[in-house]
Amino acid sequence: MAVHAFTPGFESYILLVATSIICLVGLYLLVSQWGHGRPCRFFSFWGKEAFRDGARVFFKILILDVLLFRRTWKQSKRRWAIHMAIFWVFIFFGGFIILSIFALVLLYLDPNGLGGNVSHYLTNLYLPYSLLEYLILAACSIALLRRLLVKKVRERTGFSDLFLVGSVCIIVVTGTIAEWFSGYDILVGPAKKNWDLALEFLSLHLYAVFLLFVMTIPWSRFRHIIATPLVLLARRGGD
Repeated sequence: MAVHAFTPGFESYILLVATSIICLVGLYLLVSQWGHGRPCRFFSFWGKEAFRDGARVFFKILILDVLLFRRTWKQSKRRWAIHMAIFWVFIFFGGFIILSIFALVLLYLDPNGLGGNVSHYLTNLYLPYSLLEYLILAACSIALLRRLLVKKVRERTGFSDLFLVGSVCIIVVTGTIAEWFSGYDILVGPAKKNWDLALEFLSLHLYAVFLLFVMTIPWSRFRHIIATPLVLLARRGGD
């Protein structure tokens, strides 16, 4: 996956830049809508509400409700476990992708010095990367199967929900297969190593990340990643 050696082509750079721009434009329009045409008005109002009871309450809500999903824990321990697995592994993998992009730049600028050392260090992190991929694979599989097989959940599942869960599954599955063929996987290991196939699936994985996630954040239900924490902090918790 992204932590291993990968040399993106020109189309990959175009993809990264174009989808990131679409995402940023969408986020700007979203915040403008919340601020009735003025993003600064929204942030000013939000800041006053979020810190109305002081910094101590703000950080308490940030940790308990935003980062640890306290409300979900109270509603369902099973949903809480799935949310925690998907959220935190995605955060960890997102950090890996950012570090990998940074390492690619350093590798291009200084292949025999700092760039080479950083790339070598990231390659050696295959063990936690491989373990976490199975955790998030199990979590998103359970989430998808519940929406397909459990009648009560299926009845209240719309297209936007399926798109959200399905996108996560596609991202995770393509990344996992890339890991299998890379020879680094903790279970498969070098038995099925095929570096060409690993790079092909890694390309699919990155396309999925940017086309199904990064680009669609402000335009789909993925916006709840941003909207829900902002609402919780502005309301200072609550139901």
